[in-house]
Amino acid sequence: MGATNCPETPRQKMIQMMYLVYTAMLALNVSADILNAFIVVDDTLVTSTRNATRQNAADYTWFENQKTILGEAKIHDAYTNAQKVRKETNDMVNYIEQLTRDLIMYVDGDTLVEVKDNNGKTQKVPKTVATITAKENFDKPTYFMLEDTKQDPQRAVQLKNKIIEYKKNLLKLVKKEDQKRMSEIIGLDVEKQVKSLTGENVNWEVHNFDHIISAAAVTLLNKEIGEVRNAESAMLTYLKESISADDFKFDQVQGRAIPKSQMVFQGDSYEADVIVAAYDSKSTPQVWYKMGVDTLTEEGLGGATKLEGENGLVKLKLPAGSIGEQKYAGLIMIKDPTGQAKYYGFKDKYSVLKPSATIAADKMNVLYAGIENPCSVSAPVDPGKLSVSFPGCSVSSQGAGKFNVTVPASLIGRTVTASVSAKLGESSKTLGSTEFRVKKVPDPRAVLGANIRGGKRAKSELTANPVIRAVMNEDFVYDLKWTVNSYQVIFVSKGMEDPAISCQGGALSEAVKAKISKAPSNTVIYFENIKVSSAAGTRTLDGFSVRIR
Repeated sequence: MGATNCPETPRQKMIQMMYLVYTAMLALNVSADILNAFIVVDDTLVTSTRNATRQNAADYTWFENQKTILGEAKIHDAYTNAQKVRKETNDMVNYIEQLTRDLIMYVDGDTLVEVKDNNGKTQKVPKTVATITAKENFDKPTYFMLEDTKQDPQRAVQLKNKIIEYKKNLLKLVKKEDQKRMSEIIGLDVEKQVKSLTGENVNWEVHNFDHIISAAAVTLLNKEIGEVRNAESAMLTYLKESISADDFKFDQVQGRAIPKSQMVFQGDSYEADVIVAAYDSKSTPQVWYKMGVDTLTEEGLGGATKLEGENGLVKLKLPAGSIGEQKYAGLIMIKDPTGQAKYYGFKDKYSVLKPSATIAADKMNVLYAGIENPCSVSAPVDPGKLSVSFPGCSVSSQGAGKFNVTVPASLIGRTVTASVSAKLGESSKTLGSTEFRVKKVPDPRAVLGANIRGGKRAKSELTANPVIRAVMNEDFVYDLKWTVNSYQVIFVSKGMEDPAISCQGGALSEAVKAKISKAPSNTVIYFENIKVSSAAGTRTLDGFSVRIR
């Protein structure tokens, strides 16, 4: 219909313009510079979000420390609200991360990509904007976020509603008089309409997800994760400010050294936060420490090391040189409201350990493909802090340093280098590695009944053991069960061979039993083509024969 007969609406004009832009971009196939720009922006967003997450984790640790310094009753409300912020934020971030994975799966058909680690071994890692294959695809992201009729409401609308609900839940934790200010600080204003390139007002979901390429869609979702983490940071700052310095009990002030870990490996450093509750929040504490002593007095400051602090916090970092237990003591000096210096002592000790670990297969010195291989890991740290890596294998923790390792059949005949690491404070330390050989699970033996496999047998002995079983040799100590799926039985009497009888399962069929009962002496019975299966796969076993007495 011509425009003179039916004037175009702004929406129609916008659609036509977007179609022209879309056609032009298809003709250009979206330049590599544009796609590379999205990769750079996405990497920056992910890094920024990771830094914000670390800072927020430090703020939660701060709340834990205040429970010790001020007492739980003093900070109960702020601490409880901080935990609510943590849960709401983690739920929101998990939702957006899952939505991002679903989008990548829809666009690329897979959320993982193979990369080579520093040792040249291939492993699968989650895809990013840089590794998405269909970065420039327009249709799939738009359909996935806005047009999928199976979604009610659509995914972009669901995301918007969840962001709205998340912000409302955060503001419930804010005093009424502070809500307007905190609402502006938190941001996440997804309810407002924005102007498109054509000047038309459009809603948030259309503005962000209508006809954008896959690289842009994933970048926008990562941007939302960053904004959620920033909202979390703003709330934690607000809750921290709600704890007044007036709550400090100055007559009970104590110096405390809070180590990141009291177990340090040779070559690393011991790290601790030395904190103090000051009379004046602007005062800067001065700290001295001395190694090898249980106490430090004002008279002994001449041989001590001095540290400068800021905002009531001093970072203490000691080299982990000699192996064994190390101890130190120190003094914190602050000035009271009258200007008089006050000293508060602290002390602590830590152990320096040599990096070492032992990995041993519980039942033998190899790993068998296709089945669970029980392994034990021991190291001079809490077993709960240990983690193991078997590249290319599936590992499940059984607790207390115990793990089950399942190796794929593709690694048979190769080696797997297992490594052990321990979580110490905020860092992870590699303790050692061990190389394992991967072998195929050996074939079991087929037997009749208890253990019949050849020889002359009475009919009564055969009918008393009416089942074919598959058993491993005695030197295979794994508890591996095999199921007999099918087999064939051939009777040979006086040089005449009867047709084979096919049986399903392991039990002797009624036809076989009847044949045994009628068979004359010296009849040879062959059990052949025995097919079995287990977690190690499907096998066809060697047959065996018996002769009737």
